[in-house]
Amino acid sequence: MIFLLLSIPIRRATMKKINIIGAGKAGSTLAIIFNKNPEIRLGAICDYDPTKLSVLYDKINADDFITSAGCLPDADIHLITTPDDLIISTCDEIIKSQLIKTKSIFAHCSGTIASSSLCDAVNNEHLVASVHPVKSFASPEHAAKTFSGTYCGFEGDYEAVDLLKSIFARAGAYCFDIDPEKKSLYHAAAVLSCNYLNTLIELGITTYGKAGVNREIASNIIETIAKDTLCNIFNSSPSAALTGPISRGDVLTITKHLDAFVEEGDEQLLAAYKLLGLKTVALAREQGNTDKESLDKINEILGV
Repeated sequence: MIFLLLSIPIRRATMKKINIIGAGKAGSTLAIIFNKNPEIRLGAICDYDPTKLSVLYDKINADDFITSAGCLPDADIHLITTPDDLIISTCDEIIKSQLIKTKSIFAHCSGTIASSSLCDAVNNEHLVASVHPVKSFASPEHAAKTFSGTYCGFEGDYEAVDLLKSIFARAGAYCFDIDPEKKSLYHAAAVLSCNYLNTLIELGITTYGKAGVNREIASNIIETIAKDTLCNIFNSSPSAALTGPISRGDVLTITKHLDAFVEEGDEQLLAAYKLLGLKTVALAREQGNTDKESLDKINEILGV
């Protein structure tokens, strides 16, 4: 019996070279992640602050660490992770250096700026895209370890987006498309639900403090109830998980809260309580657990 061994060609991904411009928390996190991907070669890591580069130097293998975007070498992807107000000028600096000879991808990580704003790259026939990881980058090492499962919003030229999605998906990201014309609103949603959550918790701690509860105990109380609330919300919905005096239509309690804020003389806390209260009334109406008359009365005393 004769066996024929058939050689079946295996399609291998071509290694992609990526330059990262901006060694802040987001850029450093992505550098650490890409460093573990055998299909990626880190080209130059660029930042105007040499201190940031020195932090990354012992953590990743890159071809070069440079302090001028005008000295970047050729690469398949130039990923700009600078603050938003430096993205366009950084792209312009790279293009004007005339060191980028091959058609490549210029991408950034802003949640508010459209990729089409990289006009110099577009005018020089490069592809453009943006990828916005919806994640808190408090520590690059921790963010890199927990990156899998992060939702990342993409927009831009199809070919560029397709390649970037494959790279980020390999890191465990959930990729979705965003409308470039609605990016400011899209990013505001993340700010409201993430950054302003910090502020809301601080307001709670401050209010507990005014009631004589020390900061440590106040923080522990809020941690417990906030975790329970978030769990309930994502197991059902914001309206279904709503509890508290507005959900019950408790006009007297809301009135006492307002009187207490007035007595304290803290107009900002009072204003925040009223605005959030009005939005909570809308949730309570959707929930449907209390009567319309009580909610109308609460709406009235909150300022409408």
